[in-house]
Amino acid sequence: MAVSKNSRELPYNAQAEQAVLGSALLSRECLYTVFSRLNEEDFFLGKHQLIYRAIKNLFDKQTPVDVLTVTEELMNMKELETIGGVEYLQQCSDAMVALSSIDYYVNIVNDQAVLRRLIQTCRDIDAAYLSEEINDVNEFIASSEATLKDAVEKRRVAEFKKAKDVAEEVKLNIETPQEVKTDGVSGLTTGFDRLNNITQGFHPGDMIIVAARPSVGKTALALNFAYRAASRTNKPIAIFSLEMPAEALIKRLIGVESSVSLTKITTGNLVGVDRAKVANAIYKIGSLPLYIDDSPNGKLMDIIAKSRKLQANEPDLGMIIIDYLGLVTTSNSSKGADSRQEEVRKTSLALKALARELQVPIIVVSQLSRDVEKRGENKRPILSDLRDSGSIEQDADVVMLLYREDYYKNSKAPNNNAGNKKMGNLSGSERFEMVKEQKEKITGEPMGGDVSYVEVNVAKNRNGQTGNAYLFFYKSFGRFDEPSEEWLKQMREIAENAAN
Repeated sequence: MAVSKNSRELPYNAQAEQAVLGSALLSRECLYTVFSRLNEEDFFLGKHQLIYRAIKNLFDKQTPVDVLTVTEELMNMKELETIGGVEYLQQCSDAMVALSSIDYYVNIVNDQAVLRRLIQTCRDIDAAYLSEEINDVNEFIASSEATLKDAVEKRRVAEFKKAKDVAEEVKLNIETPQEVKTDGVSGLTTGFDRLNNITQGFHPGDMIIVAARPSVGKTALALNFAYRAASRTNKPIAIFSLEMPAEALIKRLIGVESSVSLTKITTGNLVGVDRAKVANAIYKIGSLPLYIDDSPNGKLMDIIAKSRKLQANEPDLGMIIIDYLGLVTTSNSSKGADSRQEEVRKTSLALKALARELQVPIIVVSQLSRDVEKRGENKRPILSDLRDSGSIEQDADVVMLLYREDYYKNSKAPNNNAGNKKMGNLSGSERFEMVKEQKEKITGEPMGGDVSYVEVNVAKNRNGQTGNAYLFFYKSFGRFDEPSEEWLKQMREIAENAAN
């Protein structure tokens, strides 16, 4: 019988616990169900915990489980009299239920255990509040929220799904007319056609790493993802900016939209058409559902708590961006290379879990290690260059590695009239400069914006293909654009000539 409720007692159901143990004693099928769904601590009564432990000991030793063998095991444990002797074991076996009903009784025991943990956790939080000094209220709240989540996480243990049932769900989903998504991708658009072709967009539950060396453009690309996704889908986008204030981010977005240099925007040195462009950009950006958190101390628990709260207020949350991983700290962080790697590992796992929990893509900006600089001529990054921890590569669903040749070389286009250089020796940046020069001659206008050619290598894609996409990066105003087909054709022709 369940215990009556007063101010201190915890809930449990003695009959359900007894029925579950009795069924495990007499039915091997029920035994499998019990062990896959319940642990020893899920039983409230001490004698029931001892009986469960005895049954589990026998099961682990591959010894038959019945009243006699469990009696002997309890005798070996010196606990037979503690549980009430053979008579109580017999009472449990008399309480056995049919295999078809075991799930119902297991759920009762599980629910009561979760409820007890929840109540006890609330008591612990209250006790901590009353007895401990709270240095950071936000950290205390975030930690308490995480503890509560852990307390209720095991409410139900998922069962196997039959392939037939899943296939029917997939068939129904395929055959049901779906709303055509922006840019024709299955996920949230990246805003760039060639990246969409590779990734099919950013998918719910995915963690996407955007990594590069400092000042290559990783933050700028993440902001371009946010801006294009928000403007094309009108879905709320959350940005955790650990490195720069919200005002600086907005100025960057103004540069992206207006194509006015960040220097002019920052100094306010705007005249004529630039002033109009900036005013229009401010209006457009102000109408987008962008949410920015620029708290400088990026605590993991705060990011998790704020993300959950935002989704509760904005159920259609489209994406979360964290800039950047190296500045996220856990509450128990400490110095040292080993502890830093462990901290990054925990952060990576937690952010991946958050993406799955909220069912939104999370883009995490990350730096690459200095190993890139130590290589010879080819400094294109590879997955092993991800900084601090191999767990980033393991946990991420998509990894994008950015490479800009002009970051390492300030190369100029060769003098073709002098014929000083063989085509086969041209670097990618030199080929880019040649096509850029040809383009400017054709149009009569410079490309401007201190433009660079950026290689975005989708080096890992858990659910799709990998490959390279190429973008123009206008560094003066932080904007990324895609080259036209005509431009790419010219680049290919130069590359082919270089190979001959």
